[in-house]
Amino acid sequence: MAYLRRENKKGNTYLSICENFRDENGKVARRVLHNLGNIDLIGEEALERIAKQLLNIIQRPIPSFSSKEISRVNYGFSHIVYHCLCAYDLVNLFKRLTRKHKLNYDLLSPILLMLCDRLNDPLSKLGSYSVQQEYFGIKNIELHQIYRSLDYLSSYNELIQTHIYKQNRDLFNYELDVVFFDVTTFYFDSNVVKQDELRQLGFGKDGKIGKTQIVFSLLIDKNKMPIGFEIFNGKQFEGHTFENAITRLKTKFNIGKVIVVADSGMMSKKNIGLFDTASIAEQYEYIVGDRLKSLPHSIKTYLIEKTNYTTTLAEEQDNPIKLCVIKQDNKTIIGTWSAKRAAKDRYEREQKIKKAEQLLKNPAQLKKKPTNYYLKTTDKINYQIDTQRIKEDEKFDGYKAISTNTTTISTEQVLEQYSYLYQIEHSFRTFKSFLETRPMFHWTDERIKGHLVMCYISFVLLRYIQQKTQMTEQQLRTTLSKMQLSKVQSNKEVFWLRSANTEEALVINKKLQLKNIPDTIGNDKIKNYIPSFL
Repeated sequence: MAYLRRENKKGNTYLSICENFRDENGKVARRVLHNLGNIDLIGEEALERIAKQLLNIIQRPIPSFSSKEISRVNYGFSHIVYHCLCAYDLVNLFKRLTRKHKLNYDLLSPILLMLCDRLNDPLSKLGSYSVQQEYFGIKNIELHQIYRSLDYLSSYNELIQTHIYKQNRDLFNYELDVVFFDVTTFYFDSNVVKQDELRQLGFGKDGKIGKTQIVFSLLIDKNKMPIGFEIFNGKQFEGHTFENAITRLKTKFNIGKVIVVADSGMMSKKNIGLFDTASIAEQYEYIVGDRLKSLPHSIKTYLIEKTNYTTTLAEEQDNPIKLCVIKQDNKTIIGTWSAKRAAKDRYEREQKIKKAEQLLKNPAQLKKKPTNYYLKTTDKINYQIDTQRIKEDEKFDGYKAISTNTTTISTEQVLEQYSYLYQIEHSFRTFKSFLETRPMFHWTDERIKGHLVMCYISFVLLRYIQQKTQMTEQQLRTTLSKMQLSKVQSNKEVFWLRSANTEEALVINKKLQLKNIPDTIGNDKIKNYIPSFL
C-alpha cells in the first residue's frame, strides 16, 4: 500500500511516496516510488494543487482546510537565557535554593522572567508580571513570587557572585592577571532619605540633582567579564570604596598575582598605602591614574616640561604620544603628552570660560558652583573671571600622569593596560542604558540589592553571549526579538510555526551549540528542541 512519507534531514523536511512490501525472506521492507523533494522548495501552493488532483482522480470531494493562529510567543529570550543559566550552572543553584527553603514555587521561574525582560525591554517588576505570557515556556508566575525572588537574590548575593566568577574562569579557561576597577552611581525616582539606609543624597555621576542614589563599584577582567560588585550608600565617597574592592579580591577569590587598574578617583595616600602592606604587596600591583596637579612641586614641574618628553610611544600621523618617566618613593610615575589631548583640554577650558561669561550676565545663576567655571570672589557677592587660574591650567594642556608599582611589565605595557580602563566605562553604560538599571523604584535595602543582583546576572549572560558570538548588544536584542513561534491549529492538528531564521539567529544557535528548530514542528515534538525549563 502506497503512502506519503515525511523525513527530517539537517533541519529540512523531505516528502516521498513509498510503499511497504515483503522481501524474499518475508520481512516487511519499504521502497520509494517517487521522491517529491524538499517541502520548502515545493511550496504550499504546489502541495495543495497535488492534493486536489489526487482527490479528483478518486472522485472524492475536496475538504475545506481551516487554519488559525492560536497564539504567538517569543522563544529567543527564554530559550537563550535558559541555556546561558545552564552554562553557568545557575539553574541547579536556584533549584537547590528552592529545595533548601521549601518554596511552593520554583525560584528559577520568576528570575528567568526578569532576566528575559531585562535583556529584551527592561520593565518594572509589575510590568514583567503582566507580559510573562509573551515568552515561550513562561507562565503562571504570581507577582509576589517576583518580589520574594529579589529577597533571595539579595540574601545569596555573595554566593552568586563567587559562583559566577568561578564559572567564568572555567568557561573561558583563563588566569586572572589584570583587574579593572571603577565606581558609578544609580539614582532613584525619589528624594526620600532614611538614616542608615542605602538610599542617600550624594554626588551623582549622572548629573542628577536632588535625587537619592546608591554607589556601585564594579570589578571586571581584561575580557570585559565581570568579577564582582559592591554596593554602598549614596553619600559614600568613591575613593573609600577601593579598599573594599582589594579586600574582596583577597578574601573571596582564589587568584594569583594581579595588577589592579583604576582611575584617578582612587588615588589617595591611604589607597596606595594598601599595596605597601605585606599581605597585599605579595599578591597585588597597581596602575592608577594620578592627579598631576596634586603631585609635589618638583615632580609636577618635571612632568609639565615638554623637553623631558623624549620618547615617542605611538608614531601616529595626527596624534604622536610622547612620554617620560620619573621615580617617587616606591612607585613610578609615567607622564604622557599628546596634541589631541591638549586640543581637548583647551576646548573644554574655553567652554567653561564662555559659561563663566554667561553666569556673570545672570548673577542669579551663580549658585551653580562658580569655581567650576573659573570665577572667583572676595566678598561672596561679586564675581570675576580668575585669569590667574586660567593661565595656570594652560600649563597642563595635553599632559596626563599614571602611577604604578609594577616591576613585571614594561612602561608601554603599563600604558596599554591603563588604556583598557575604558572597558569598565562601557560596562557602566551597559548597566545604565541597555539594561536600564536606573532609575530604581525599590524602597527597602533588600529589594535594592536583589534588583542589582538580577541586573548583574543579566550583564554576565549578555557578556557571555557576546564573547561567543561577537555581536553588539543591540544586534543581540534585535535578533532574539525576532525569534518567535506561532501556535497554529489546522483542522484538528496543533503545531508550531517558527519565524524565518535570520543569519544572526543561526550564528547564535551555532556558537551556543543549540539545535535549529524546524519551520514547522508538532506540539509534542517542540520539547526536543526547546527543553521544558519550567
